[in-house]
Amino acid sequence: MAPSRSAQKFDDMDDRLMISCCHEQVEAGHKHYLPLLKALTVSKDLILHDFREADKEAQEHQKQYQRISQGAVWSGLTAVMMGLGEILFRPSWTPFLERVEFLAAFICVASILLGTYSRPKENWLLARYQAENLRLLKFKTLLDSRFWCEETDQFDEVGETPSDHVRNDVLAAVRGLKGLIYEDVAERAAQGVIPDVSEIHCPDSRPEELQEIMHYYCKKRLTTQMEYLAHHSGTKGERRSISQMLMSITFFVSFGFILIHLGLDLGGLLPIEVYPLIASVPVAIAVLGPAFVAGLKTWRASRESERNVLRHRATLHSLESLNEEMSKAKNLGEKFRIAQACELVLEFDASEFMRLLREVEWYG
Repeated sequence: MAPSRSAQKFDDMDDRLMISCCHEQVEAGHKHYLPLLKALTVSKDLILHDFREADKEAQEHQKQYQRISQGAVWSGLTAVMMGLGEILFRPSWTPFLERVEFLAAFICVASILLGTYSRPKENWLLARYQAENLRLLKFKTLLDSRFWCEETDQFDEVGETPSDHVRNDVLAAVRGLKGLIYEDVAERAAQGVIPDVSEIHCPDSRPEELQEIMHYYCKKRLTTQMEYLAHHSGTKGERRSISQMLMSITFFVSFGFILIHLGLDLGGLLPIEVYPLIASVPVAIAVLGPAFVAGLKTWRASRESERNVLRHRATLHSLESLNEEMSKAKNLGEKFRIAQACELVLEFDASEFMRLLREVEWYG
């Protein structure tokens, strides 16, 4: 499945072009590109494939979650409408309405059973958790000082370099993420993020190497994330406002029709022969209004970006502030510490996403 144009625009995982450029620079004698090349190669070899698989699974499970939840709610609403029509109006085509009501009720029950059995929401959140943590792992690897410290090419007693140690650590982390089940993710969502307070080694000893890494980080990671968050907190925020307005209007309109029904009932303003028919209309609208709101809420719940608009804005504000500090930083060591702070913000953001969506029922 080819990524969409939007996904390509915000892709910070595909480094094929950058790896090729780094190869050319290293072959041309510019050795300060070597740490960046090593970090990107580790990411491509050990992280990218599993990220693509997890990301694809997350998209597929989310679509399944959306289809099932919407099928359950809207078919249930259709069954309620048909049943209400039979009770209030009793038209001559009642047998047709009964068949439609039965079919809609069957689809609703089947959707509920399918959603309960296949657990699309849990599968979606598990795959999304794995994908986002693999993304975090890539940039944690990029900022690992073992790639660019002076002793990076020295062998230890078992014949391994610091770069080999990084590969082993990354491989273990990837295997750990791939072995998770949803219950593990749900448990982790209840835990906080633990900042890395270990000492930063030799931030100023290899300025050229670190300069290339920080330049790549700012362009590929920081800028891409800010563009993504700005996009989703803008257009999605407008849609969220419209859907919230529709739900509010529907609720008050439904309540208004209840008052109309009470007025007709208590006021005796209608002839007795037409009262049952006309008075039934406000009751029908008052009943269907909340059902429509429930369907709209489920539609919003199945699209997590709308539920996360405020979270996107808060994260964007944090990254913009850190990006401003990055531009003011006087040395590479300070830039490196700011980059670590950016990764901490993004890790908090991913954890907050899981905490927010974990409590949402699969039917909204």
